[in-house]
Amino acid sequence: MPPPPPRKPAPPAAKPKPREAFIGNDSSTMMTEETFEEFEARMKAEEDASGGTNTNPALEDREEEDPFGEDDEDPFSDDDEDAGEEPAEQEAQKLGPGGRPLDRFGVEWDYVSHEGMGFNDDDDEDAMTFQKNGKTYFKPDWGPLQPSDWVGYWKVNFALEAAQGEDDEEVYQAALEEHGFRNRNNWKRAQHCFLRHYGEDPEFTNAALEARQAQTRDAMKSAVKPGMLDPIEGVSLQVYAAIAAQQLSVTGPAFVKLLARHKLDEAKFARVSEAWMARMSDQRDPMASAAIMTEYGKAFAAGGQGQYGASAQEASASMGINDKVAGKKAKGASGSMTFERYVEVMTAQSCWAQQGKDANQMLKKVFNMTAVDWSNASAYWAQKMSTDVVLMRDQFPVLSAKYTQKYMAGVDDPDADLDV
Repeated sequence: MPPPPPRKPAPPAAKPKPREAFIGNDSSTMMTEETFEEFEARMKAEEDASGGTNTNPALEDREEEDPFGEDDEDPFSDDDEDAGEEPAEQEAQKLGPGGRPLDRFGVEWDYVSHEGMGFNDDDDEDAMTFQKNGKTYFKPDWGPLQPSDWVGYWKVNFALEAAQGEDDEEVYQAALEEHGFRNRNNWKRAQHCFLRHYGEDPEFTNAALEARQAQTRDAMKSAVKPGMLDPIEGVSLQVYAAIAAQQLSVTGPAFVKLLARHKLDEAKFARVSEAWMARMSDQRDPMASAAIMTEYGKAFAAGGQGQYGASAQEASASMGINDKVAGKKAKGASGSMTFERYVEVMTAQSCWAQQGKDANQMLKKVFNMTAVDWSNASAYWAQKMSTDVVLMRDQFPVLSAKYTQKYMAGVDDPDADLDV
C-alpha cells in the first residue's frame, strides 16, 4: 500500500496591511479642500512625472462598469492563498447566483469602490473589508437594518437627513446613534449598500414614497393637540363629513329631514360647518390643520355617496392619520373608474379652469359626474398613484398630454398675451 502523500505545509499567516488613507466624498472626511477630480489629476501628474505606478484603489478603473473584468481576479474565487480562507471554510460558505458568498441575510457579497466608503473607521471589524490586487473589497454592511425592510431604510434615511440639516455635528451624531449607527461612515456604507443592491428597483423608490407619507402622517398626528378633534356643539367631524357628502345631492325638504335625523336644524348646521371649516383652515398650525382635513377626507369618503361611493368606502380604510399607508395597495379598485379615465377627468378640469369655465357644470355635462363623484373616485387613485413611481413617471404624463391636447383643442393660449 503506497504511503500517503506528504501534507502541504500551511501558508504563512498574512501580515496585517496598514490602513490606507481615506479619500472621501463627504465634507466631513475630505482630506483636502480640492475636489476628487482635482486630486485624481494631481496624483496622475505625479505618477507620470515619476514614471511609477499608482496603486491607490480609489483611482483605479473608476469608469469601469464591471469591477471583475478580464484583467481582474475575482476576490471571491477559490484562491485559498489570496482569499485567506481554508478550503473547508470556502466549501461550507453558501454562494449566490454570481458565485460569491452570501452574508447572514442571504445577500451576495459585492464589490464597492473604496472612494467614499470610510474604510478607515477605527471601529470596523477586520472581516468587513479585505484587499486583493490593490483594491479594497467590502461585504454587504446593512448596519442595524434588515435588507428586506425598504420602508424602514427610507424612514431612517429621512430622519438622518433632517438631523444633518440642523448643521450641528453633535445633533447628527446623536441621531446616528439613536438609529443604531456608530458614526457617519457606518451609515454611509449601509446607505451605499442599499442603493447598490436595490437602487434600480422601482419598488425601492415606491418604498421611499411610502416612507415619506408615513413620516408626514406621524407629523400630523403629533401636531394634533387635545380638543382639536372634539365635537362642535355635539357634532363630530365624522358626522359633519357624512352630512357634507350628501349635501350636494340632497336639497330642500330632503336636506332638512337629513339634518333632523342628526338632531340638527339649518341654523345649527351652518354654525357647526363654519366652526369645522375654521379648524381645517387655521394657519397658526398648518400641520394640525392638515391633520383635521385629512380626517375629514377619510370620513367624507367613508360616507359612500354617488357613483364611486363603494370604491371610496373601501379606500377610506387607509386614508387617516392613524392608518398605515396603503399606497398602491389601497382598496377600492373594483368600484372605481379606470386610471385612464381618472387622468382624463383630472386633465379636463385643469383645462376648463384655464378656460374660465365652471368645472362643476362641465363635469356634469361631459362626464355626468358631480363633485362628490370626483372626490370619491380620487380617494382610490390618489392613494395608488402616490406610491407607484411607474404609474406617475411613465403612464400619467403620457395620458395627461393626450387629454390636454383634446380638451385644449381650438383654444387660444390664455397666457399668450402675458409678458414673461
